[in-house]
Amino acid sequence: MEMSIENINMGDMDWAKYVIRNGRTDQYQEALNTFSAHAVEENPDAMFCLGLMYARGQGVQKDSKEGFLWIERAYRKGHRDAAFFLGKMYMNGIGTDRIIHKAESLFKEAARWNDSRAELELGLMYFREERMRDYNKSAKWFERAATGNNSEAQFILGQFYKAGVGVERNAVEAVVWLKTAAIGGHKGAQILLGNMYRTGDGVMVNKDESDRWYEMADGKNHNGRK
Repeated sequence: MEMSIENINMGDMDWAKYVIRNGRTDQYQEALNTFSAHAVEENPDAMFCLGLMYARGQGVQKDSKEGFLWIERAYRKGHRDAAFFLGKMYMNGIGTDRIIHKAESLFKEAARWNDSRAELELGLMYFREERMRDYNKSAKWFERAATGNNSEAQFILGQFYKAGVGVERNAVEAVVWLKTAAIGGHKGAQILLGNMYRTGDGVMVNKDESDRWYEMADGKNHNGRK
């Protein structure tokens, strides 16, 4: 592996992760070689990272099936992140057949480790999948993810409280969760709050407050300056 200023004080695995995390495309091949070398030694972290590179086509021709196989091997070795990503692959039929009940099981396993991404996916699953639809379960999982600081879950949960989906309608709770998501940078929540304060939808009409949220969504501060 060619040394660079970034990897002088890193182990080779940490360096390879740095390359992928920071989009250093000119060094993807070296990172791939590093992960491959450790993966054949049964290193679950290397297996997982190698699987992601194949699934995404980073430093290698995209191969979803090969990506799935490596991530599955990492999962069987106990890699925690692998449970969530394997669930996503089963959910979307990436590198494998689309098998919803396997995705559900894997997301629940990841959720036991407080993975808010998995909790969000479970909320979406119980909301979207016709054969599994259960708005109460959906709201429960969105609330877990929202409490874990997942801004998308906060945005959706705010809308659930606003409309009374899976929970009792509660305008105060709706605004609390929408504001939490908006402050965390969720543009959809910022725009929705702007609309609500502009029309008096569940809140008192307040043009200044409406403008503040619209400006935030536009990337401006509350005074309208970049």
